[in-house]
Amino acid sequence: MKMTYAAAAVLLLFASAPSFSATVKAGVADTEVCSNAAAQVNTISRFTLKNSIPHCDAALADALSQNERAATLVNRGILEAAAGDDRSAKADYDAALARNPRLAQAFMNRGMILLREERYQEARADFDQALTLGVANPHVAYFNRASAREAMGDLTAAYYDYRKAQELAPDFHPARMELTRFQVVPRRTADSR
Repeated sequence: MKMTYAAAAVLLLFASAPSFSATVKAGVADTEVCSNAAAQVNTISRFTLKNSIPHCDAALADALSQNERAATLVNRGILEAAAGDDRSAKADYDAALARNPRLAQAFMNRGMILLREERYQEARADFDQALTLGVANPHVAYFNRASAREAMGDLTAAYYDYRKAQELAPDFHPARMELTRFQVVPRRTADSR
């Protein structure tokens, strides 16, 4: 199965001054540690990844607004998925969407898990929703939706999604590579003479 691509964009609701209600450890709020780790998930060490999840847990134990809680659940889900715990990550994305059904990143990330689980129709629906809500990296959503469509046998739609991913991000090498596998053949039309 093809590799899916995770978007590095994360809801960074806590990048400004930390909330006074947040737990502080070594001078940094748990929500901020959780958020920063999720934002850097593709570049942090396995050790840092595993040690960041408890900060998300601690942040969720604090008094957070619904939106802060939803964002922290998405951030923890990103870290859990990177650590290979798709079940916990999906549960966090579901919980985040129950609190705020307009979180494009939660749909995007849940879609990637569904894609890995070969639940293609559900994955496509989540990528559709992520695009509708304005996900931060739409080229990744188009690429992953193309993968789902291709797995479902809809090669034409897959081709157009790979093309859209490349159009949005010309340097996105995975889309360019996938497009090389397609051969576009012009349709023949009947002569009406």
